[in-house]
Amino acid sequence: MKYLKLSILIFIATMTINVVAQSTPQQIIAQMGRGINLGNVLSAPIEGNWAPAVEESYFDDVVAVGFKTVRIPIRFDNHTTSLSSVNYTEASTGNYIGSSADYSVNATYLDRIEEVTDWALSKGLIAIIDVHGDHWYWESYDTSSSEYKTGNDRLAAEDRFRAIWRDLSVRFQNKSENLLFEIMNEAYFSMSATEVDTVNTDILSIIRQTNPTRNVIVNGGGVNSWQAPLQMSSTFINSDSYLIATFHYYKPFSFTSSSKPQHNDFDWGSVSDKNTVDSHFDSVLTWSQSNNIPVLLGEFGADNQCGYDYVNNVCGTDGGPDNASRVAYHSYLAEAAINRGFAFTAWDAGEKSNKTIYKVSDRTWVEDVRNALLGSTLSINNFITNSTMLIYANPVKKTLNIKSQKPIHLVCLFNLNGREIALNNTVTQNISHINNGMYILKITFTDQTNSYNKILINH
Repeated sequence: MKYLKLSILIFIATMTINVVAQSTPQQIIAQMGRGINLGNVLSAPIEGNWAPAVEESYFDDVVAVGFKTVRIPIRFDNHTTSLSSVNYTEASTGNYIGSSADYSVNATYLDRIEEVTDWALSKGLIAIIDVHGDHWYWESYDTSSSEYKTGNDRLAAEDRFRAIWRDLSVRFQNKSENLLFEIMNEAYFSMSATEVDTVNTDILSIIRQTNPTRNVIVNGGGVNSWQAPLQMSSTFINSDSYLIATFHYYKPFSFTSSSKPQHNDFDWGSVSDKNTVDSHFDSVLTWSQSNNIPVLLGEFGADNQCGYDYVNNVCGTDGGPDNASRVAYHSYLAEAAINRGFAFTAWDAGEKSNKTIYKVSDRTWVEDVRNALLGSTLSINNFITNSTMLIYANPVKKTLNIKSQKPIHLVCLFNLNGREIALNNTVTQNISHINNGMYILKITFTDQTNSYNKILINH
């Protein structure tokens, strides 16, 4: 009997630990902090169409500069059983005879998604699987779209979309809680608030069969930008304890898309500009607090300076933002989100896009924009500019590692008041004796060049 009682106590203790360890949506949002999108990669018709296929080094570089989260937009239509290959109508009666069992996501494609998300998770990042490019589904609700469907065709489209989320949920059910699901991207351009609520409820029930406590990112329908999450019904929001709301922000389009010929507002940053952002974000915050649901600013950004083409190294023919305004826009929105308790993932779609932050061809960054997103207020011109160097982990707990292709002469650490803390010239630094806080790491190479890097020590 003694051994039986001991076994029961051990079992209860284990169950208690598991329950306590599960992060709430609010805790996950706090961990997510500042993040970035891996845009135009897995959301292309085929990976590689719009940007180079992602490699593990991408996540190394994201972690090295201090981002905490990567949102991974993904497209499934070219990797899922097609509607045209399924007979879902009974010939004699016209009744619907299909089901979600008629469809499946290609296992090789799921393997690739798992490889990419595992890379992110292994670096300590929070990763978001975002069903992003499947407009065939949400546009099936839009009467003005060529994808619009009715009757059995609509039922088949719904079953196909259910199958995508069934296969995702089963494949990733045992991954850590640092993997999040996002049900639909910008469905509000095609679907009403009621339609989005219905689909969210339906898909969430599928996810919960295998992922009962995974945090899931949701949005509303009918209107876009900051107003979209406010459209979700309280009935849906209160139906689940692990929901995170999201919104995208590209206002004003005349500025954020000013590399396009129809837009020509090239500057941003007036008091009126900032007040508009504050008003919109405050509305989201008030709604968030009233409904006890945390918020992710899932996308935002402005076009490249002068519409710059990083592939051909030329400005665009139709202009674009001036650089100071572009930097100011990213900085102001990032801080507006963080200061209200939101997390964010800035939009980046690589050097072939008109909103570039990371350049995979040489593993470098558009530095002033990146620094603006990370909250840097330093005046040092070459802040984290050396692409031949990797600093990890950041935040640092006890040990700071430096990987450099150039020989290092000296490593020094400064607090934000400029006081120097002398370190040695080794590539592994024990910082367990240094107080928590933000510091500047100065690395002097043997060729007498310097690199300045912002690091966070958090034991």
